[in-house]
Amino acid sequence: MQNKIGTRYMPGAPILSLPQGKLTYGDDTFLTRKVLLYQIELSAGQSGVDYIRKLNHKAAFIHDGFQHILDTSVDEASVTIILQAKPGSLFSQRMKGWTYPHIVELIADLGVSLLDAMEERITGFSVDPENLWLSDHDKLSVINYWDVGNPQNQGAVGLCRLMIQLFTGTDTIPGAFEVMHTHLERASIPSATYEQKMALIRLVKLVCQGQASLSSLIFGLRSLPSFAHQQDSKPIHSEIVPNQSVDKPQDDEPDEPAETAETRSNRKPEQSASWLKKAALGAVALFVVVIIIVWALWPANKPSPPVEVPPAQTDTKPLPPTATPVASPTPKLGGDSTKQAEEVVIPNLVGLSQEDAHQQTLAARLHYEFFIEANDLPKGTVIRQDPPAGTKGLEGDNVTFWVSKGNN
Repeated sequence: MQNKIGTRYMPGAPILSLPQGKLTYGDDTFLTRKVLLYQIELSAGQSGVDYIRKLNHKAAFIHDGFQHILDTSVDEASVTIILQAKPGSLFSQRMKGWTYPHIVELIADLGVSLLDAMEERITGFSVDPENLWLSDHDKLSVINYWDVGNPQNQGAVGLCRLMIQLFTGTDTIPGAFEVMHTHLERASIPSATYEQKMALIRLVKLVCQGQASLSSLIFGLRSLPSFAHQQDSKPIHSEIVPNQSVDKPQDDEPDEPAETAETRSNRKPEQSASWLKKAALGAVALFVVVIIIVWALWPANKPSPPVEVPPAQTDTKPLPPTATPVASPTPKLGGDSTKQAEEVVIPNLVGLSQEDAHQQTLAARLHYEFFIEANDLPKGTVIRQDPPAGTKGLEGDNVTFWVSKGNN
């Protein structure tokens, strides 16, 4: 292995000191481009050639969620991995100021990248803030994905830990990962409603207690009450609608014209009469608009029955193979937002038909998604599920199952 540092690659400004090396900016003098230099100091007796060899197929993995390995350099004391340099900065330097919808989107997108890497048998790396790069477009990518990280910073548990750090604004989350959700319970999240916070806590609790996989976490994040939906209903925290006044009734008179009170006092009688007529018409128009809005939103504010099957779900036609249907979120989130979700037991779906599994999950008041894959069992038969049958969960939780498409 050739030592290319100082000949082709020129180190630049430091970015981060590592336990066994450093991360710096660099320049590729041959191709005239910016790079990142990830230098690892070798321990006594450690071979740089052996270290490079363990990268194996990971060096060929190209994905937007990972800093692509461009080249390597080895000398007697260290190994340097030359990485793609994306515009942006180390994520640990930009951990503050994120809101609920942005954090959920950020973590879900990173989770999809982890799933893609898992398909290429690339796992075990850390998602600690100091191993993540944030682009100028607010997209995260993993820096070192060839070394094994701390188990509490890996996979779904690592994503939950990172998410809690962003919500609470703390640098570290102490304690066992099984009880990490308690940090969220104690934290104040001004950008989230009570409903959003409780749904998030339930999801994190399932992951940290080993009852939800990485795919379940991502699906759960995508299914959380959306920030946009909450703006259509009465906010629990006024902070989420800073441009509206929570004290002003909806049936107030319309705002005055730009003229001042002194100007109005100098109007001629006919001008005043004309203005009053326009104001009256404006008030009537505003009243009609308010009535229409209230009428349109009224069904969404009515308390929903404990179990409701949407009309689209009652169709007896088989669902298309590419669909990922879910039960209506109304039983879990509608009505009184302070009501705690009831505990349910995950039913046994294995061996059932796709339609029977659909009915079982709805009857248990659960969300679900399913995937089609080749299997020796008859077409349309559920072959496995996650979480397993008998697992205790909460009303509205997510279940994933796999349906056989036959072994054709």
